[in-house]
Amino acid sequence: MRIGIIAMGRSGGYNLGQWISYELGYPYKHEPYLNGLDIEGENVIVKWLYTEWNEIHTKPEMDKWIGLWRENVRECAISHLKANELGEWRSPYTLTNEWINERESDINESETQIRIGNHSLKRIPQIESFITYEGIYNSGKDIQKVLKYLDIKAPKYLHLLDSSNRLRKDKRNKPKRLI
Repeated sequence: MRIGIIAMGRSGGYNLGQWISYELGYPYKHEPYLNGLDIEGENVIVKWLYTEWNEIHTKPEMDKWIGLWRENVRECAISHLKANELGEWRSPYTLTNEWINERESDINESETQIRIGNHSLKRIPQIESFITYEGIYNSGKDIQKVLKYLDIKAPKYLHLLDSSNRLRKDKRNKPKRLI
């Protein structure tokens, strides 16, 4: 089965793709357009950034499509700005209120762009199943949705989606059972 994920940046797409890859035993291709990766194969999980997806002229054929975004656009904007500043997209980080206050204007501008992107993502015709960062990492309700959509009956790697694996490290990220 070929599974495509189209995600907004900083919405948990990397971990989602890795988790599905482990559950199904298929190779995972992360941002193939940006990273020059071949996505051929009968069984593969491929995650595109929403912005990357817009650059592809010939859309690939996939059996299943998942759309992923983050409802809390402020947290998404903060995460994006911090990762961009660090030049590290999958490394843990901490924030201070001072850091946030100093970048309030940039955060607000980024929030506007994220809202536009979220709206556009929801209109991609290939996507059959929509989920959110919050539905995966906060409530766990979207994990059940993915399990059903991909017909995963006995998940073994749910710990990969535990809230303690979030990149932002602070007192809010205490581990909790999601499903």
